[in-house]
Amino acid sequence: MKGINQALTKGFVILMFSAFIISCASIPELSVNYQLPPPSGQLKGKEVVFTFEDTRKERDILALGAKKDLRNFSGNISFSVARHNEPGFKIGVFEFPALMKSAFNRRLETLGLKLVPEQSPGAPELLIVLSEFTLDLVSRKWVVEMNYEASLRKNGKVLSKQTIGGKAERLKLIGLREADSVLGEIFTDLINRLDVVRLFQQGGLLVP
Repeated sequence: MKGINQALTKGFVILMFSAFIISCASIPELSVNYQLPPPSGQLKGKEVVFTFEDTRKERDILALGAKKDLRNFSGNISFSVARHNEPGFKIGVFEFPALMKSAFNRRLETLGLKLVPEQSPGAPELLIVLSEFTLDLVSRKWVVEMNYEASLRKNGKVLSKQTIGGKAERLKLIGLREADSVLGEIFTDLINRLDVVRLFQQGGLLVP
């Protein structure tokens, strides 16, 4: 009898452990790999206050089709950064707004900008307003859309402005590989597309 009980107990433990592994494996995790452009130092020595605002109407990055496919998605994204011509390294797991801020911080630093606190006197403000970021699954294709506006301000006045946006898609094959790939591609393209040097030039803060 004792042997039977031990066997039953062991079997129960194995069953519970297996259920735990399966439940963990069923939690989908999206990944974004951001490829930094080559460092330029074009704005070296200049200071800026960086501010980020999330004005998306829907804070969930998954649209209806993607929600059906990623039922247990936590909302957090694994974020990796790759310096120019180097492999990526994982920064951590973030909610999307924090991920955006982390990426822009690194992008601005490649230009030589010094990021200073909001109360810094005389420093211009670079405001990034995110209006859309969605991942959807439509007709077996992963579809990503992203839009944001960047404005350079000083003393409450808008000096220059740029609107950046785009859409990309990738056929779904196995798992989330293609979703991660298209997320990283459009994220990298649209973050790096922002011409911060031109914002400073148009704002009269840098001689062309």
